[in-house]
Amino acid sequence: MNKKLKIIILVSLIQPFNSCTINGNLKGLFSYYGKTKSTNPSLLINANAFSNICNQSNFDSPKIVIIDGLTLKDCLKKYKNAVVYIWKPKCRSKFCYSLNLLQQKCISQKLTLIVVAEYYDATIMSIHYNLEKPIFGIDTEYYKTNLTHKYLSLFLQDITNQKNISGRILKFSNGEFINAVDTL
Repeated sequence: MNKKLKIIILVSLIQPFNSCTINGNLKGLFSYYGKTKSTNPSLLINANAFSNICNQSNFDSPKIVIIDGLTLKDCLKKYKNAVVYIWKPKCRSKFCYSLNLLQQKCISQKLTLIVVAEYYDATIMSIHYNLEKPIFGIDTEYYKTNLTHKYLSLFLQDITNQKNISGRILKFSNGEFINAVDTL
């Protein structure tokens, strides 16, 4: 039995019991970029549309900036202390943080907060969050895959120069990766 068929069978068996199942979709397994783009095309904009995405402040209306890890890594060099938060829009665990509260905590600690969505969700991404920087989405076309675990690990490797990063909060100093943790 090939690998893809095994995955489909496994997903169909666990899907009814999984707390992440939303309307028949297993959020987090795939990017849902195409669905989000067709549902709300004005929500997504490419980082290449900006002359200096690193200095871009958050928009007046919800926008997700599509970016690859190497471009984000260049931006991180411009900040003395930065935190990259890998955000799961539908996450409900103890390691999921309110973006607005996380922004306030970063301001109080003089940290630049960069939010990167792990996958796309048109409904939740259409909310306007009180962030200093725009929310970034991982460029799945750049990484040539729609599977979350594949493009996320490539993206994390691009920004940290390390494989197998675990932790949703990544700390940087002048663009250098310090560590990754799950809790603040």
